[in-house]
Amino acid sequence: MFHRSSSGPGHRGSQDARTNRQHRHHARANPLRRATDRTRSRWLVIFVLSCLLAVACGVEVGLTTVDNGLRAAAEQARHRHLVKATTIGEPARHVSTRAGAATTTARVQWEFPAGSHHASALPVLAGTPVGHTVTLWVDDTGATTSAPRTGAEAASDAVAAGAGSAGLITLAGAGVVLLRLRRLEARNLAEWEHGWERVEPGWSGRLRHGREAGDD
Repeated sequence: MFHRSSSGPGHRGSQDARTNRQHRHHARANPLRRATDRTRSRWLVIFVLSCLLAVACGVEVGLTTVDNGLRAAAEQARHRHLVKATTIGEPARHVSTRAGAATTTARVQWEFPAGSHHASALPVLAGTPVGHTVTLWVDDTGATTSAPRTGAEAASDAVAAGAGSAGLITLAGAGVVLLRLRRLEARNLAEWEHGWERVEPGWSGRLRHGREAGDD
């Protein structure tokens, strides 16, 4: 009768585990893979991890920045108002070009809040006649101010902040890894030169020739 050996799942699993351990042992025992090579690989892995960390931090900074920017824009929108003003003085003769449009200054007046009158010299388009209506932004007291920030500006700031944070972390990680790799390479070259000094005489035949000359 023939006896068939058992090869169940447990047996195959133990064989696979033993094979994996043998492969790892051979990889560690590989004479061509020096300790410096393993160290270099570890530092490269650290650099990859630092890049992933930089991306994560950049996203977090960007999200925080855009959230703060949108809140600030909403707060500005509640306290800044677009009102109509009327020019009450002749435009100045000096004309400058901004954003492709010729501008000058003229005295204008407006009313905000209700019953509160204001007047000031403000930029207007060149050639604006007296009595012309212009628009401007004011705060709750009626003083002139800039337009409230928009969501697009908040998003742009968020992208810049996130990219800047990610870039700084990546550069810092790259600097540390590059410094360590340079030191590792210097140590590797020193070890190689030391090893070469030991094997070169026999490999090149200098040692053999010297002995033959001594025998004479």
